[in-house]
Amino acid sequence: GIPTIRAQDDVYRGIGVLASTQTWYTCSKQLTNYISYEMKVVETDQEKSSNFGTYAQGPTPPPIQQGILGLLTYVTNYTGIQKSIDPNGITSIYWPELSCFEFPALECKREKIPPFASSLIVCIGITNPQNAEKKFTLSISFVEGKPSPPLYIPPTPPIPSPSPGSTKSKPPPPNDIPTSPPFFYATNNGLSIILSNINDIDIPWCNHLHFPQ
Repeated sequence: GIPTIRAQDDVYRGIGVLASTQTWYTCSKQLTNYISYEMKVVETDQEKSSNFGTYAQGPTPPPIQQGILGLLTYVTNYTGIQKSIDPNGITSIYWPELSCFEFPALECKREKIPPFASSLIVCIGITNPQNAEKKFTLSISFVEGKPSPPLYIPPTPPIPSPSPGSTKSKPPPPNDIPTSPPFFYATNNGLSIILSNINDIDIPWCNHLHFPQ
């Protein structure tokens, strides 16, 4: 099976470092009906936090539309995260209202209000669809009434002084919404019923992910 790690605590934060097409993920350490989190892409010299989630190389995404910056963030259940990090996986699922997954985003902040009607293992995944390594900071809580800690913003690396005769660099491209979602495309095909059977609980509607072949 696909190895899956659960969170070391109910509330915590850290820095992740993702190679191109790599995924970071973690799951609640116990059954829960709640999740709140904040993710932000950062530029820093700091290394990834120790004992902070798990890294996996899942299905390779196709190139995203040029100029769309950021990472793909999604919340799912235990079965969904297993499928999404399986290199041979074809489909998975996520809750769209808890995710920033239709296109990459530099920041993503979500909270489950109201909580799920029943408890389950809740998981979060962050995938890098860019061609270069990206770093992110994440703050997360799996317990209602325990807010996620303040987002840690690491210091940015020093900017080297321009050499004589050098020209100003061009600003980064805008993070506009692409005309079509990259990486996965989502359709509502009733997989919430399948999820309910797997977990024996009533889970609200989820989006269905198709991995490129």
